[in-house]
Amino acid sequence: MKNQFYILSLLFVFLSISVFAQKGRGHDIEMSEQLKAMRVAMITQNLNLSSDEAAKFFPIYNEYSTKRENIKKQLKENRKEGKDLTSTKLEASFKQSFELREQELTLDKLYFEKFKTVISVEKIMELYRTERDFRRMLLKELSKRGEHNKSDDEANH
Repeated sequence: MKNQFYILSLLFVFLSISVFAQKGRGHDIEMSEQLKAMRVAMITQNLNLSSDEAAKFFPIYNEYSTKRENIKKQLKENRKEGKDLTSTKLEASFKQSFELREQELTLDKLYFEKFKTVISVEKIMELYRTERDFRRMLLKELSKRGEHNKSDDEANH
């Protein structure tokens, strides 16, 4: 299992290097697609999904993931709008954030029940762990990139 994780990590590093090295308008879309593919591979591997389970699970997971991303995007936009607001508008912004987080919790509860129809509760727990590990791995890689780019910038000046 650890060997598989390290192999997946190396795959991630190599793909991310090629993705981060690319320029242009399609860069963000391509990077997003590659990250989604890596996430799917990691989930499939860590949950040890059979082809039948994967065929039933991923349509539900993709739907869940899209809805969750939309809520996260709204939360992010709400935080941006929260700067330089009057007290009244700031209070409204807080209330909207609370509502969005409630929507997120409701979504999690709903999809927990949907996931249970196609995979075990143990695999659902592993799904949440895998998503957390994937985010950590991504953040770690982005942090390395930032440090690398910072040292390059300092060397060039």
